[in-house]
Amino acid sequence: MSVATGEGFACGRRIWHGAQVRTLPISSSDGASTVVEVYGNSGPSVLFLPGLGVPISYFAPFLTEWADRGFTIYALELRGMPLSSTTDIRSNEFGYAHALEFDIPAAIAQTDIAVPFILAGHSLGGQLALLYTGRGTSEVAAVISIASGSSHASALKSSRLRIRRRAQVGTIGIIARTLGYHPGDRLGFGGRQPRRMIEDWAHEARTGRFRLAGSTFDDEGGIATITQPVLMLTLEGDRLISPEASGLLAARAVAAEVTKLHLTDERPFDHFRWARKQPAQVAGAVTIWLGQQQI
Repeated sequence: MSVATGEGFACGRRIWHGAQVRTLPISSSDGASTVVEVYGNSGPSVLFLPGLGVPISYFAPFLTEWADRGFTIYALELRGMPLSSTTDIRSNEFGYAHALEFDIPAAIAQTDIAVPFILAGHSLGGQLALLYTGRGTSEVAAVISIASGSSHASALKSSRLRIRRRAQVGTIGIIARTLGYHPGDRLGFGGRQPRRMIEDWAHEARTGRFRLAGSTFDDEGGIATITQPVLMLTLEGDRLISPEASGLLAARAVAAEVTKLHLTDERPFDHFRWARKQPAQVAGAVTIWLGQQQI
């Protein structure tokens, strides 16, 4: 496996359940570095973006399962995660815009990913997939959002839950501003994150609209211009993202043909553990949808 060095990451390979995984070094134009792990070597290309605070290694069972169905999956390690150079979140301030403006473009330019590709993401990664596509790129053939949605309180069904969500968002924001970072490892949400990342998340959670720190782009307007097919996949049993929360985000892609799919299984899905416990169910669902799009 690649290891961090003072000059970035070395290209390497590792074995996951008998399958070779390529690890490619990625250098962003602002000086940060990270890696892309590549699963499979044939079929349509997919760029996969993980959720907040989740390393790409956690998704290995799902990515292997998806690649085995005839796809080449390029999985980008986000900033703050173990294979990135920005693990010290106190001295590295970054937010959503860094992924959109530096890291995703670097991953596309510095790998052999075939264009146009499918852009997919889990949770935060699903938001980033829509935001990146909304910035007018022709590189994306389709968008897949897995267990992703709006964090705004209006997605909740009762006034009690809406009041609690607003209080939680306010508290998270206060803690991040006071400490200068988000101690998610102690709070049980999102892992350790820089203040800017949490400010971006909290703004959408408060207002139901994206406004990214350090960016002048109208991302809400951008999402409204997406014309690529979009799959919004939700999971029965997911306590963090409901179909209502996913639908609230999907409603902003007014020009896109959006498919909403709620996936059920014999066992309830967990927001995170599906990637290890039920990867075949999710990989099967997205593969069927892509076939219907003739991708």
